[in-house]
Amino acid sequence: MFRILLSEPIEAAGMAALQGKAEVVISPDPSNETVGRLLRDADALILRTATKVTRAMIAASPRLKVISRTGGGLNNVDIDAATEYGVVVAGVKGPQDRYVAEHAIALIMALSKQLPYLDAQTRKGNFKSRFEYKPMGVEGKTLGLVGFGRIGKIVATVAQVLGMEVLAYDPYLKPEQLQGSGIRLVETPEALLKVADFVSLHVPSTPETEKFINAKRLALMKPGAFLINTARGEIVDEGALVEALKSGRLAGAGLDVLAQEPPDPNSPLMGMQSVILSPHTAGLTREGVALLAKGAAENALAVLESKAPSFSGNWDELKCRIGR
Repeated sequence: MFRILLSEPIEAAGMAALQGKAEVVISPDPSNETVGRLLRDADALILRTATKVTRAMIAASPRLKVISRTGGGLNNVDIDAATEYGVVVAGVKGPQDRYVAEHAIALIMALSKQLPYLDAQTRKGNFKSRFEYKPMGVEGKTLGLVGFGRIGKIVATVAQVLGMEVLAYDPYLKPEQLQGSGIRLVETPEALLKVADFVSLHVPSTPETEKFINAKRLALMKPGAFLINTARGEIVDEGALVEALKSGRLAGAGLDVLAQEPPDPNSPLMGMQSVILSPHTAGLTREGVALLAKGAAENALAVLESKAPSFSGNWDELKCRIGR
């Protein structure tokens, strides 16, 4: 029977998928040291976010055939090393898309309606804050989407229902793909940043997107605009973002992801009233985590049976080595 290691506990739906098909070992903690030690005797690893799988961990695990993420992001695995050692790196895409899109819309609405401020004022007894007229409507405002994949498309659909004009920047899209959608594709991110009232990020973390939103691009943003990030923290230069917020160039930001997670308690972002933070939870709804756990379990079992996972960062390179 296969031995599958869990870096952290997963939801019941995932455990049910594994029942009777593998010996399941749950790491007592997600540290690299503990997971790495247990991984040496495992055929598969079901991986959440707290553990970073390194080349050394993979090299020391001769039985390992698959690392299966409970999500779509694979940036906590050394994929080059995994490929070199013949280990498939799989992920789950799709179940969380709608929930991440919902979170992005929720941040847009919370910022536009100034909900954190009004909540705080109401709790302080300042009911007169209703006459400060801080909230604004989103109808007629421009939403700029950086990245127009599955999540971006859902955000765009909801934004259009709310009466927003939607622009998209995605170097992999052609204008004819958006024909009839009412969404305008722009050729450069700069063209989008200059006119958008809200900029929402929906791109993966890659060397090309690291600090994609930097000081230069923040300076191009429309005065009083808002930045939304439900993608990856590395995409934004947080130091530059803090300065843009302090200067008043940006009116606010909604961040579900940060460059360092958990964040430094002393980070300036933690104390800024114009920033709404959430702990990388956009896709972690009650429904979503069950689907992710089940998908990760099914992917691990599929690879162990020499079948293709639903999504992988290196399956195409490795399938010829494992009988496909």
